[in-house]
Amino acid sequence: MTTRPTAPQTSSTPLQLSLVAAVPPSTDAPATADTRAWQIGLDHARYGLALPMAHLHTGSPLYAGWCAGQARRGRAQHRDPAPGLRSWLLLRLQAWCEGLDYDDALLTPNYLRQLEAPHCPVTRQQLVDEQGDPRERVVVRLLQHEGYRAGHLVQLSRVAAQALQGRSLTELQQRALLALRLAESLDGLTPSAWARLASLVAYVTPSAEAGVQRLLPPNRLRLAHPEQALQAWLTRQLLNPGWSQRLQTLTEAMPSVASHQTARLLTAVLAPHALCLPTEMPARLWMLEDMWTQDARLQRRWLQLVALLSPLTLERLLQQLPAPAGWVVEQHASLLAA
Repeated sequence: MTTRPTAPQTSSTPLQLSLVAAVPPSTDAPATADTRAWQIGLDHARYGLALPMAHLHTGSPLYAGWCAGQARRGRAQHRDPAPGLRSWLLLRLQAWCEGLDYDDALLTPNYLRQLEAPHCPVTRQQLVDEQGDPRERVVVRLLQHEGYRAGHLVQLSRVAAQALQGRSLTELQQRALLALRLAESLDGLTPSAWARLASLVAYVTPSAEAGVQRLLPPNRLRLAHPEQALQAWLTRQLLNPGWSQRLQTLTEAMPSVASHQTARLLTAVLAPHALCLPTEMPARLWMLEDMWTQDARLQRRWLQLVALLSPLTLERLLQQLPAPAGWVVEQHASLLAA
């Protein structure tokens, strides 16, 4: 509402008041704005979530988008965000702050919800939602030189995420060896945790040697080597009844006499481990992970088997073998493909 005199103001001349419709704020992104940040701000308002305090100022394209979203929402009631929405908004904001690409087509709320886990695969501690807690769940990029793309994102604890930050596979392996030599924790991680973190990054590193993995790959991780997938297949088969019959299918699928014999010997080494597993999870899972590094005979039989099989043969085997209960094996193009 504005006031405007139509005649010289005197004590006897009343003011005339006119009502002028206010121009509503634009709900479209300005042509000169950072449209990616503007959309992130808009989506925060769309789902009734506030922006971090650092971005609540008029110069921020995030704030401009948030204001536009608020105008669109009007007085609509806020609903609790659907599962995965908070992670989706937080990760997009984080990628923008870091100046990294974000794969909008694949990294949806539903995808990120599938990354959620009860325990950190590195520290094996239960994950929590309290901000700042060393056990706080965070989504990280295993390939630190890559942007936010499907296939190399996992959920870790904050302390494990900080240990990973900026480090390559080689640097993580060196850190694990140092912690082992000193026989003490470094940066909040035990020697075993450092080794598991390095193994986790090796899963998605094409140049890494397949070797023997120290932990099972988390959900939605794209493995760089078929040997890694077969080791995960073997480990998960031991978690459920009927494992003996399913391992027999592996032996029968071997393409040569030598590989058939080696697979049979590998099954014989795995059997005692399967028979003495605890009944409760996740202790059951962790014991199976640890057997691969604690049993030298198992390592030897495993390396003998994969030495007899080409990558193409391994891929064909994984397509033929029955998938572990509750899991599917998917084939993808290279993680680093354009």
